[in-house]
Amino acid sequence: MKHRLVLPVAVATTAGLLLTSCSGGGSESDDNISGLQYPAPSEEPEGEEPEVSEGDTDVAADARDGDMVRPGIDVPDDLEKVFEPVDTDDPDELAVLADQEQYIWAVDEAITSGSVDRPALGFYATGEGLIASLDFVSRFHDEGYSISGRTKYYNRSVTLREEGVATAAYCADFRDAFMVEVESGDRFPEDDEQFLYASRLERTEGGVWQIVSLSVESGGSECR
Repeated sequence: MKHRLVLPVAVATTAGLLLTSCSGGGSESDDNISGLQYPAPSEEPEGEEPEVSEGDTDVAADARDGDMVRPGIDVPDDLEKVFEPVDTDDPDELAVLADQEQYIWAVDEAITSGSVDRPALGFYATGEGLIASLDFVSRFHDEGYSISGRTKYYNRSVTLREEGVATAAYCADFRDAFMVEVESGDRFPEDDEQFLYASRLERTEGGVWQIVSLSVESGGSECR
């Protein structure tokens, strides 16, 4: 059975530091981070199932925030994502979560397209975060694998730090996802292990929350 490749620790910020800074799930400061309006992340009314996002050729069509154009993201139809809602109505926290979702889609676009040159990945990640992401994607390409199926993102949290800085974490459940051998098309189901991801994001002058560092570890008690 093939297992999902995970982000290399060598180029990621240590999990302990990020997870400590991500705990709490809310803003540490009453100061709002100024910025542009963002599309809200996936949300559902309390008590209802999160909406399933299915891959298609228009996950994030080129869109404008003021004078800024965000790159479109194209993924296969057999990719599905479920983003559980976060209990916040803070516009800055929602902006962080929305751009984090787009980063996740951008990584999957790079994996499934077979190209690390897709514009969205470098749009939503920079610095060590981009290096780690490119290395992660390249390992799929080098080993001849892509991905398909459904992934659930849950136990999500976001914390606003100093102005223009945030930390965020989530658990990922890949039990309904598959590694796909590109040459043969054979699909290999993931195992039951779930992972805990943590990241630091910084807001650009244009208002985009970019991943600047990230880490992943086995979910353990955090992801039960």
